[in-house]
Amino acid sequence: MTKDISTKATRPAHHDPNGNGFVNPWPSFQRNSLMDTLRMFIEFNWKQAKIPPKEELATLVKLDMDLLNQNSQPPSSQTNGQGTVAGAEGDRRVMATWLGHACFLLQIEGVNVLFDPVFSKSCSPVQWVGPKRYTPPPCKLDELPRVDIVVISHNHYDHLDLATIQALQRDHKPRFFVPLGNKAWFHSIGIKDNVYEYDWWNTHELEFHGGQSHVRVTCTPCQHFTGRSLTDHYKTLWASWVVESVPKLPSEKAIKVFFGGDTGYRTVRRGISEDEVPHCPAFKEIGERIGPFDLSMIPIGAYSPRWFMSSIHCSPEDAVRVHEDIKSKRSVGMHWGTWVLTDEDVREPPRRLEAEMKSRGHDPATFNTIQLGETLVVNL
Repeated sequence: MTKDISTKATRPAHHDPNGNGFVNPWPSFQRNSLMDTLRMFIEFNWKQAKIPPKEELATLVKLDMDLLNQNSQPPSSQTNGQGTVAGAEGDRRVMATWLGHACFLLQIEGVNVLFDPVFSKSCSPVQWVGPKRYTPPPCKLDELPRVDIVVISHNHYDHLDLATIQALQRDHKPRFFVPLGNKAWFHSIGIKDNVYEYDWWNTHELEFHGGQSHVRVTCTPCQHFTGRSLTDHYKTLWASWVVESVPKLPSEKAIKVFFGGDTGYRTVRRGISEDEVPHCPAFKEIGERIGPFDLSMIPIGAYSPRWFMSSIHCSPEDAVRVHEDIKSKRSVGMHWGTWVLTDEDVREPPRRLEAEMKSRGHDPATFNTIQLGETLVVNL
């Protein structure tokens, strides 16, 4: 972990005042106690969380490899099938392909960015125990196009997987972007030269394709926690992330993409009205400082039981408010459809998302879910 040499007076609010890791610095977060955790396991509704028949699960579709390979090139090399340059005025686009849970392949200006990749069967320290996938990845890891950047939101096993990271390093040697404290884990597995470790609001610009493509990666706040064992909770930082294109001309607008990682929005204890509790202010700050966003990936699952999960996981209703706060023009739901991590019906998140979008007066087509392996194309 990065050594903290700051003093209590100079540390940011999300740094533990004693230098022992990190905290969620807002009234919207309340930490669960050991008794809360035990009560949650006792009350866990296994019947409700039962995996339904295969035909009722998230649909799996084959990746459109021609489309993915085409958009792995700089805009000047892309065409839309009619000879038109995809990067030309009025014909720019950004694409996101859902690979399960929180894993997306983002394609922006010919740069391929992979978020929170986990291709293993179990999201746990060992493969013979822990949550097992009930939907497979839509492709094998070695079937992906070139991976330029890998972005990690935090170190939980459903977002950071040893075997997947090792394979990506072996086959692609991408640049890894991680929140504070996570570089040491990468160093421990032999990845030392291409790991960028950042605090909230740190940013970095990179160029690809001989300078034809420029992107900016920014580490942004969210409300969650970390830990890969029982003894290291809150020791490393968690984050959402922003990826933007860097305009080459004054007249060109940046393409802006938000990745929510894993986050809560408010803490709703038993008997408390959801409308009476504080909301996490980080997302409005992100919207004001960087937004509006052309595309956002926002978590919508793993929210039940609500009294326990609300501080760390968005419900679909929370997700719509994140969508509003960050000023997203087009959002897609994630963090569902892959592992049973909580006790809501695994088919429920998309239904509740659609209902909440209608209830809040939004077009449901501007924030919905896509199929496993499907590529969402946003034309700009």
